[in-house]
Amino acid sequence: MSRSDSEAYLNELVAVKLFKDNDRYRDDVYVAVNGHNCVIRRGEWVMIKRKFALVLDQSEIQDMKTAAMLEAEQARFRAAEAAHN
Repeated sequence: MSRSDSEAYLNELVAVKLFKDNDRYRDDVYVAVNGHNCVIRRGEWVMIKRKFALVLDQSEIQDMKTAAMLEAEQARFRAAEAAHN
């Protein structure tokens, strides 16, 4: 894929809808990629460039990995604590 093809792909508009509640997930989301940015409204379908949607996807994947790691570490701590008691 050529550079211009890659740029065209990353700049294509895609539809996203971010979860919204009245607590932790109520504020709009700011996303930046290489000096370009956008603010994404929560709770409604919006069209954004694919490069921003990919950043959101990567962030969600990282959040899931972090949660799994924390769960594993808590289980390891509980097992070590039980072994010492």
